[in-house]
Amino acid sequence: MKSVFAGNKAKFAYFSFIFIIISTAMYTFYAKEPHWWYIVWNDILAVIPLFAAMLCEHYFSKKKTVPAVIFGFLWLLFFPNSPYMMTDLKYTSYFKESAYLEYEKIGTNVTAWLIVLNLTVTVILGLLFGMMSMRIIHKIINKRFGKATGVAFCTITILLSSFAIYIGRYARVNSWDIVRPIFLIEKSLNSLSEFSPIFIAVFCIATAMLYVLYYAFDKFVIKHD
Repeated sequence: MKSVFAGNKAKFAYFSFIFIIISTAMYTFYAKEPHWWYIVWNDILAVIPLFAAMLCEHYFSKKKTVPAVIFGFLWLLFFPNSPYMMTDLKYTSYFKESAYLEYEKIGTNVTAWLIVLNLTVTVILGLLFGMMSMRIIHKIINKRFGKATGVAFCTITILLSSFAIYIGRYARVNSWDIVRPIFLIEKSLNSLSEFSPIFIAVFCIATAMLYVLYYAFDKFVIKHD
């Protein structure tokens, strides 16, 4: 197990958090908004599926089915936290009073550009953690059940995660609320509206596109570089 936390993917995650913390610190200290550190917490939640996937892969390679399944389930539970990071882009609404018609205001607004920097770093890395983790699980499913099952698994996972993103944003529930099933169901049902299927469809498409892009990069660039 030690090799999992000392491997290249783990080192990438540790290194990434240096940039996440630096970019967040730059904004919070300049704008004097300490509450903004919550975005680091969002990235911590987004990196959990990466480590869960690596542990699943580790135990799968050792033919230890029970721990592999446990960490696979943990991955599935926390994976939505990665594409959920896309919803943090709503904070670019900071620009709503000065975006296009009064460009000069945002052009010299240091606080606005620090938000852009921070959101760019945190969202991209949060998404990357998730796509890396799905690729790991996808490979495991392919080896164990075949490529067709792998595609079906990824499709279902993306659909479920898009619904999870919706209830995470609008019902304000978290991955660990699964231990409170009645609360989770009630909050989820109460959050549904005519907007729900549109939101879920958009995030299904966005997450699928991101994963296909990462899949292609991993298969055709990293493997042949």
